[in-house]
Amino acid sequence: MDDQFPADATGSTDDLPAADPPTGPVVFRAPVRPRRPPEVAEERESLEGWLDYFRTQVVLALDGLPAAALRRRVPETGPSLTGIVKHLTELERTWLVERWGERGGRAGRAFGEVDESDEAFRTSGQDDPLAIVGEYQQVCERARDALAGAESLDDAVRDDRRGHIELRWILLHMITQTARRAGQAQALREVLMHAAE
Repeated sequence: MDDQFPADATGSTDDLPAADPPTGPVVFRAPVRPRRPPEVAEERESLEGWLDYFRTQVVLALDGLPAAALRRRVPETGPSLTGIVKHLTELERTWLVERWGERGGRAGRAFGEVDESDEAFRTSGQDDPLAIVGEYQQVCERARDALAGAESLDDAVRDDRRGHIELRWILLHMITQTARRAGQAQALREVLMHAAE
């Protein structure tokens, strides 16, 4: 039984009030530990290892900060930490879960739009950082499952603009995008921590 939501005498939690979005320090339900990519590995293992490394760096940038700080945009027209995670969630879903995992299907929108769009960066004051990070981790896991079915980095999917895109290109693209946002998230974390002092 979850001690945070004790049941009543009948074992029902239906009458309990809905939990407010967290306002205190964020504590992730699943432990997120620093990890290093493999130093000596085959090409595919190395690429997937680097992608996992930068995924972890993104999540660690949020660790321990209060919810209000995670939702704060710096500057006011810039991204928030939760916005960065939401953006990366869309990239993972679009490129690896949908584009690669459902290879052969037709895309609902141009993939360049997903890479450059600021739509996913928009967050509300009621966004739950734990839920946002949880969704990111779930989508990353689905992406790993999609990658597990690939036989070779030379495997390709159809692309309306380029003709075909190899899995190698997709992984390098995701590493580049995730590394870029991980660095942005770490810099934003430093700004928020300094402002809190």
